[in-house]
Formats: sequence, structure tokens, C-alpha cells
Amino acid sequence: MQNKHTSVLKRFVAFLMSGFSLFAKAFRATYHQIWVSGIVLALVTMLFAIALFIAEHSASPDYSFWDALVWTFVKYVEDPADIVSPPVTVLGQVIGTLVGVLGIAIFAVPAGLIGSGLMEAMDENKREKELDEYYDRVRKAFRRNANKALRIHLNSLPDNGGEDMSRLNFVPQCIPVTRLQIRQGMDMKDIFEVCRKYPDLLLKNLADANGNAADEQFVVEMFPKNRPYGCCINRGSKVTIVCPRGFSRLGIGWYSYYLSKLGGFNYVCKSIEVDPDELDSYYNLSDEPLYDRMSSAEYTRKDTEALKMIEKKKDSRAAYFGDIIALADQKDSWVIILTDHQKKEENTFDLHFASALKDGSQATVKDTAAYEALYKTFSSVMAEEFGLVCTPQSVRYPLKKKNAAYHLQRMGLEGNIFVLRSSTQLVNFEENKLVVALRMAQVISEQLDGGKGMDSNDVKDFATPAFGFVEKEEV
Repeated sequence: MQNKHTSVLKRFVAFLMSGFSLFAKAFRATYHQIWVSGIVLALVTMLFAIALFIAEHSASPDYSFWDALVWTFVKYVEDPADIVSPPVTVLGQVIGTLVGVLGIAIFAVPAGLIGSGLMEAMDENKREKELDEYYDRVRKAFRRNANKALRIHLNSLPDNGGEDMSRLNFVPQCIPVTRLQIRQGMDMKDIFEVCRKYPDLLLKNLADANGNAADEQFVVEMFPKNRPYGCCINRGSKVTIVCPRGFSRLGIGWYSYYLSKLGGFNYVCKSIEVDPDELDSYYNLSDEPLYDRMSSAEYTRKDTEALKMIEKKKDSRAAYFGDIIALADQKDSWVIILTDHQKKEENTFDLHFASALKDGSQATVKDTAAYEALYKTFSSVMAEEFGLVCTPQSVRYPLKKKNAAYHLQRMGLEGNIFVLRSSTQLVNFEENKLVVALRMAQVISEQLDGGKGMDSNDVKDFATPAFGFVEKEEV
């Protein structure tokens, strides 16, 4: 019985707290309007008090301005006859009548503003609940399932890929907006607002991946999220896969996630922007995060919002690069910065390795023998098994001095660093992209990580039927 009473009391307290929270939200939303209306009413009241003093003082010299001021203000809440004598002149009585009418406005205006704010707050709460429901619907669209091309590849192997590969389920790379509209009953506004509210969902355009605006098709991507900037997974590997463009580029976040998972590598991905209207690149970095294209030195103390935004960007960048260093700060560790490029006439390669400036100087790899052996084996496997072209250098895509690889070196990272670019065609449009990712992971693991392979927790995760990713947000 006591538990029942306790439960009822908790529900009652929760109900009261929700009511207070709603009222506070309405007041905060209308605070500025209430403040302005209060100032206006106070000024008008002062004017009436002055007029009342002039009218009454002429008839009664003992009538002071203080009497007029007190009578005018006190009339709003009670009959002031016992405190100050009421007006006796005709003009004073007219003014008193106007003060009475104004008294109605004293309460009506703030009450109307708060009432309007309450309605808006209730509408917002209702919309928030709708978006939560829509998020659940979108998440269910990202049901894990087997990949047909990978399953065929594994079945072609003598041992079917081994026991760990017997049952692999993957989160879909993206979901077309049209499918969500038809199957989940959502319109474009619903999808857009859900993606704005939940940072693990991003709305993107397939045309950005193939460079053809005529092929526009909007899709929704889902990302694992456990860090302010996106995701960080420590698998105790010598290899860390880093994806700096998960937010801005289509498909590369998903591809890098499964490349790291299939190889048992550590993983760091930037998939969340502090300010989505102004992207803060973690690949070729500015000296410091910018807001409205200006540095913090260009703002004054009064520009509090801009300075707060810059501080948030600094915190996000520090967390991102700090995690990479924590995972790979050993001489025998490797950081592979995975990004993408579009195949064109001037760059027809599928995969590109970069570890130096255009002239070949300032290499970011210290163990050159291991790096060259990796490239030789990697390029051979990609060419023989998939017909993919690899290149170790490119006039079009050398490293720049502000590249993340050099930034990590300046921060004191002890390990080896290089950039691996995959074509957007491979990452987004090839049916066998997971087969390629598996073979890439196997070669990298054998060459750089002692062939450790998939993490045991990831083997279980692959076999778990679920919606979306399982990484939990850090508290």
C-alpha cells in the first residue's frame, strides 16, 4: 500500500513539475515583451501621477506629488482611500478613471503574453513528442540486415569466411527520403526537423557524391554517437581509422565505421558540427575555429554569442584530436585518415595513399619500410581481386601543411600517419563495397596490426538483430 501511495505521489509531483516547467518556458519566451510592456506601463503611470498632482494640488495645496504617485500605483491592487484621499476635482476624477482602466491593462497585458507563451510552449512540447515518435520511425528504417554481395563472397571461401563471419548484419548506409515519406508517413518538414534535432541523423544528397546535380536524391544517414564530435571506439589496436568528413561527405562515415569494425581497428569519426551553417574542417585545419569566418581575436567582449560558439568549436576540436592521440600515441601505432574523392578525367584512380607534401618532403610516416610493404600488398590485392587502381602519389591530392596529419605531428603524436582516399564511386555506389572494405581491413590488419582481426565484442554486435548502431553516448 505504501508503494502504491508513493507511486501516486511521484506521479503528482511529476505532474506539478511539468506544469511549472511549462510555465517557466512560457515566461522565458515572453520575458522581453513583458519587460518592455512593464516599462511602458510604469512610464504612463508616472505621467498620470504628474497630471493628478497638478489637478489636485490646485484645489488642495497640501496635496503632494507623493500622494498622487502613491494613489496612482496603489489603485492597481486595492482601494487606496484609506491610504491617500481620492481625487476631488473633476479633472482628477477623470484621471483616476483612466488609471483604473490602465490597471486592467497592468494585469491583462502580461497575462495575455504569458497565455500566448503557454500556448506556444504547449505546441512546442507537442511537436517535440511528435519528433521523438518520428525519430523512432526513422531509426526502425535502419534495421540491420545481411549484405548480399558480402555473403556471396564469404560463401565462395573454403571455410565460408570462418565462424566469426557466419552471420554479419549491417546498418543500411542510407535511407531514401521517399521511402520514409511513403512507409513512415512523414513529410519533408518532419524529416528535416528530426535530422536537425537528432545529431546522429543527417540529411544528404546523392548528387553530392557523383557530382551530377541532375541525379538529385535526398537520403538520410545514421551515425554512431558517443562523443560531442561524433564517435570514438577503442579496440586496443595499433591502427586507428580516422574519418574527419563524416558530417560533410556522403557515405564515408559509414564506410570507415565498417572498415574499422571488420579489421578490429580503433575508430574516430567527426559526424557532428557545432555550427552546421559554418563547417569547421578537421581535415585541412584553420589555425583556430572560426565563427562567421572570423577568429576570436576579431570579436569584442560584447560579442558573447560568437565567443561562446568559438569556445564550443575549440572544445570539440580538442576532444577529437585528443582522442586520436590517446589511441595512437605509440611509435608502432598507425593513424589512417580516411577520406574520399570523385573520379574524374584527371584522377581516375580508385584508392590513393598520401603521406607527404607535393614535392615528397615532410613525410608523416616514420616506418617507411612497413608503409611501402603495405602499399605493395594493398594495391596488388585491390587490382587482382577488384580491378581497382591504387596510386601512392598525386599532383591533385598531396598533403597540405595544414592537413590533419601535420596537425597531429605538431601535437606530438608519436605514431605513423597517412591519408587514404577512396573514390565516392566505391564508397557509395559499388554493390561489393563491403567486400572491398573486408579485404582492405584484412590487408591492413595483417601488415600493420599483427593480423589481430575483428574484436570479439564486434563479432557479437554483428550477429545482434537491432535498429541502428549500438554505441552508447558517454556520460
